[in-house]
Parts: sequence; C-alpha cells; structure tokens
Amino acid sequence: SQKIHQIIRNTTHSSDPYKTVKIQANTQAKKHLPYLKKQITASQDPLLLAIKLAIVGNVFDYGTMTRLNIDEMINKALTQPFDLHHFPTFKNNLETTKSILILGDNTGEIIFDTLLLKELSEYTQDITYVVKAHPIINDAQKDDALYAGIDTYATIIEADAGQPNSSPGILLNNTTPRFKRHFTNADLILSKGQGNYEGLNNTRRQIYFLLTIKCPLIAQLMGKPVGTPILQVNQ
Repeated sequence: SQKIHQIIRNTTHSSDPYKTVKIQANTQAKKHLPYLKKQITASQDPLLLAIKLAIVGNVFDYGTMTRLNIDEMINKALTQPFDLHHFPTFKNNLETTKSILILGDNTGEIIFDTLLLKELSEYTQDITYVVKAHPIINDAQKDDALYAGIDTYATIIEADAGQPNSSPGILLNNTTPRFKRHFTNADLILSKGQGNYEGLNNTRRQIYFLLTIKCPLIAQLMGKPVGTPILQVNQ
C-alpha cells in the first residue's frame, strides 16, 4: 500500500489525493460530538460507551471497499451491547496505568477519539497520541489531530517523522526513536484501526486493538464477520 499510494501521488501530481475526503470526514464527525457527549454523560458506564464510539469511529475509512453507515453504527453503539469481552481486563489495567500510548488511525475517527481521551484523562494525564507524518489514504496527521482537539488531552507525536513516506499501519522499523521509547515504556497501548492491527498484531508488546472489521482478510484473521466492532488484546 505504501508503494501503491506513492505511485498514485506521483501520477495525480498531488501530495495528498485524499485531502478533500479527509476534511469531509472531520467535518461530518464533528457534527456528531454534542449529541454523543450528552449520551456519554448520561451513560451508566461512560468509559464503555466512549470505547464503543471510538470503535464506531473507525468506519471513517476510505482505504477499504466496505462502506459502513456511521449513523447506523452510532445507533448500534447506543442501543445494543457489543461483544467486548476484553473490556473488563482493559478497565482493570487502566486502574493502575500511569502512561497511555494511543496509535491513531483515520480522519473523522480521531474526532470520536476525543470522547475516549476525555474519559482516559480521568485516570492519567500522561497520554501520548500518535499520528502519521505524511499523507497516506485518509489517515490522520498532526493538523487533523489539532483540529480534533486531541492536544487538549494528549501530547501529539508523529510515528514516522524523518521517513520519506508513511504507511497505512505503523511499521516499527519505520518509526522514530521517540516513538520507540513511548512504545517500550508506556503502561498501556491502544491501537486504532485495521492498518495498525496488521502492522502490530504479531508484536510481543501487549496492545489493545480497537477497530471495526471492514475487509474479508481481517475478518478471517480475527474470526469475526465484516462490520464487527472489536476490542481485543494480544497476549
């Protein structure tokens, strides 16, 4: 994908071919925020609902053929239980966590991530949020994170600063020493999206993966159908 999208950029003479849909995704997602904030405040378990909505936000994805309806997914998160059997483990780990590393994914999605960041900030102020240094599909960059207000709750860093191109998922051998320090030392790591799952699911580091399955390959790897919301920890 990294090489393919470099060809696309060269062919279209555009450094960011997805820029328009990235702006649209951020704008669309932000319109949902007032309503979703009220739902979380009224929820019996605000952290659980924030987790569900952060997973739902992963449907803002222009790198797959599957297009899930964001309004339908939001309604599902508000009215139906998700099969998130790793949530109790996550919540227990969070109780003793002093530092959190979050690996961001798509534009639009990062707006929903602010809902989760607000809840996580009740546990620790040491939160680092990771974005891509260069345009790749509709993945979030630093300007997108600032637009979303991520900096209200977290320090924003670029995983692959200094590399010529970004990839759809974080590849550890293409990351900065600063990122590697956070990856090694953080008490808790949350990884958003399919690309980061593909790049990191075989690492020995414990990671909580938050995503919505949107392609048959990931569905096969995870043993769940397309459209399934996932909170899974690698052991």
